Amino acid sequence: MSPPRVTAAVVRLPALDLRPRPDHRAELCSQLLMGEIVRLLSARPRDGWWRVRSESDGYEGWVKGWGLVPATAARIATWRRKARLRISAPVALATSAPRGGLAVSPLFFGSRLIGRAARAGSVRVELPDARLAWVPAAAAKAPGEPPALWERVGTLLGAPYLWGGRTIAGIDCSAFAQLVLAERGIALPRDAREQHAASRRIARPSDVRAGDLACFARPGEPVSHVGLALGGGLYAHSRGAVSIASLDPRNELFDRALSGQFVGWFRPRRVTKS
Repeated sequence: MSPPRVTAAVVRLPALDLRPRPDHRAELCSQLLMGEIVRLLSARPRDGWWRVRSESDGYEGWVKGWGLVPATAARIATWRRKARLRISAPVALATSAPRGGLAVSPLFFGSRLIGRAARAGSVRVELPDARLAWVPAAAAKAPGEPPALWERVGTLLGAPYLWGGRTIAGIDCSAFAQLVLAERGIALPRDAREQHAASRRIARPSDVRAGDLACFARPGEPVSHVGLALGGGLYAHSRGAVSIASLDPRNELFDRALSGQFVGWFRPRRVTKS
């Protein structure tokens, strides 16, 4: 009997860089977070590059194989079923003992782990490569009622902008929207243009709700920037750094450079994510 075919993998690094070509000199187009599942599309065994597709949003690119744990369909199904714990802090440190010990790995907001026993304010977790570690209980939660949007945005304020980044060490505008809304059960594509296309226009500003998208585009070009509505014409976005801005020219947070590019408010189609 031939061994089970391996067609997928789980990300084992805190953040695995995704590039459009199998070359470290290629631009960073996105990052995959620990515990996310990818489909293996093709490989270059001589230099360890894999072309993958993210299971969560369909984004494709090349990654180094050292960041993956290839797995059979059965193993992937088990991981998908058991890895219910999500890192809810901007960043947490997994350690070898509860509330201390040696550092095992940093973990970024949105990472997925298997939760095990709890002790003394810590939770024992299993990482994708089967390592066991402890994380603060306050930093890891099962999917459920998310914090208020203002509260979540507040934890990410000041995170620097990074094209393709998906962590508090560097995050772009569409990743900011994607990660914040994913915690709230709303699935978005990876890039701003696709996020705009996957949403419907809100005709009246009075109908805008917190979490709707503020979309921006240069004249004659597709949408290239997004933010999240907070109410009262305010929105949170990653531009230079995660910050709060306003569409009201009388407000001290008014972003004059972006104001002429505003194309409207849009509501994502709400798709529950596992």
